[in-house]
Amino acid sequence: MKEDQERHSGKIEKLRKTFQFQKVYRQGRSVATQSTVLFLKRNDQPYNRIGVSISKKVGKSVTRHRLKRLYLEAYRNLKPEILKEGYDLVIIARKGAGNLTYSEALQDLRKLMLRGKLLK
Repeated sequence: MKEDQERHSGKIEKLRKTFQFQKVYRQGRSVATQSTVLFLKRNDQPYNRIGVSISKKVGKSVTRHRLKRLYLEAYRNLKPEILKEGYDLVIIARKGAGNLTYSEALQDLRKLMLRGKLLK
């Protein structure tokens, strides 16, 4: 168990499979801002896992990948402030999110995680 926690301390664990995302959507709860939605659900792990979902409605491939990098970096920077471990998180960018800056993405994610009672 201790090795497992050490292994996951610096790395961001990701949700990768469709069924993992679907489980969070069905069984989790959501909080939202104007440009971002956060779904969260307890998992049975000693660490959080994160997934980012961005529809083609948000923009072309370059825009979607840029947003994904922004959200993952924002999560990485918020990680030391996270109070609760053991959650699956899915971040969804809404249609108007294509022009988000890093600071706006960070602010959105911080606000959502506070509402979801995950931050200190």
